[in-house]
Amino acid sequence: MLKKLRELLFFTLVALALAPTTSFAVPSFARQTGMDCAACHTSFPELTPFGREFKLNGYTLGERQLIPLAAMAQFSMTNLAKNHDNTGAQIMAHENDPQFDVFGIFAAGKLSDHAGMFVQWTYANNGIVNTEGRLVGHSGLDNTDIRYVLNHDIFGKNTVFGLNLNNNPSVQDVWNTTPAWGFPFNGPTLPGVPGPAYSTMIEGGLSQQVAGLGGYFWYDRHLYGELSLYGNANKAFRILSAGQNWNDGSVTRIDGRTNPYWRLAWNEDWGAHSLMLGTYGMQVDIFPDPLNPNGPTNRFTDTALDVQYQYLSDPHIFTVQTTYIHEKQDNKASFDQTCDPTAGTSCLNAQNHLNTFKAKASYLFNRKYGASLAYLNTTGSNDAVAFSTGNNLVTKPDTQRYELSPI
Repeated sequence: MLKKLRELLFFTLVALALAPTTSFAVPSFARQTGMDCAACHTSFPELTPFGREFKLNGYTLGERQLIPLAAMAQFSMTNLAKNHDNTGAQIMAHENDPQFDVFGIFAAGKLSDHAGMFVQWTYANNGIVNTEGRLVGHSGLDNTDIRYVLNHDIFGKNTVFGLNLNNNPSVQDVWNTTPAWGFPFNGPTLPGVPGPAYSTMIEGGLSQQVAGLGGYFWYDRHLYGELSLYGNANKAFRILSAGQNWNDGSVTRIDGRTNPYWRLAWNEDWGAHSLMLGTYGMQVDIFPDPLNPNGPTNRFTDTALDVQYQYLSDPHIFTVQTTYIHEKQDNKASFDQTCDPTAGTSCLNAQNHLNTFKAKASYLFNRKYGASLAYLNTTGSNDAVAFSTGNNLVTKPDTQRYELSPI
């Protein structure tokens, strides 16, 4: 009986996922601008050209709200075709169990005619695994993006100049090809769900652990450029990593406050069409031991290319996004400290590389019915230390997968 009830609930959730929906966004922005969420988003979190303008202009359009707050909740049920590994051990707990996943509170809106913010606080019901091996809840500051902007004419063309403070490299970006707001947009939060075991540093490896301060320009609604510098979100910047434990070795420690993130993009809008061609990247120096942030560091350099195309009309919306990230890992500090060839054990390569390729196409009819298809591929060096599964049978990070999901 219980199994049938679970199956019924699962198919009900699937039916709801496939049912007509209206794209949603942060309601406080909608109240501020007086516009429907569809003005800024195709389906959340994908931005329209107007949504990109709103963000690049510091969230300042419209009237400032007295209490710019909003909230969201997420529920899910996850089923795996094979929920055990080759040894028979269970891969994921709570399979087919309805789960309350996430509750988020947003403080998002206009602060003044030249300043605005997007700040998210999130409670993850299955946030961490405790020392007893049980899933427990965890809360903390999530994506944060605070801006100050000015507008000037340069050679007769409007130019936006902005300053930005954030805690996740690329969260400030306005195209949905960079990691913070890139696809896949959503998924199960339960530990053990199959996916890439390794990813580049810019793909969330520093999220909510760093503080970045930088400047950008947006020239004539065509050319975007940015340079931001990142350091640990501790001491004066501790609020940007609220909820992180800096004393248990779980937080990545980077050296200094001048680790650069860069972005350059060209955008062209004509009629119902929009096309962006861009590049972005980051270089960061990381201490091998997060509990001992001193001495030599390993250097990770991520360089990426990305493209986004949108066709926005009534009733058809079509989007294509793709990005390729190449990461060079200089492991000199770890290599010098841990490698002992005379011990007869495997040594970490002095240099490794990791590559990520993602491509996604989606279609939305009448802003209610739609689906997306994505392809994700990860490749990299052969290194039994850096990319081992623990049994040395797999020594490369190579994975690939397809994702088909309703919108």
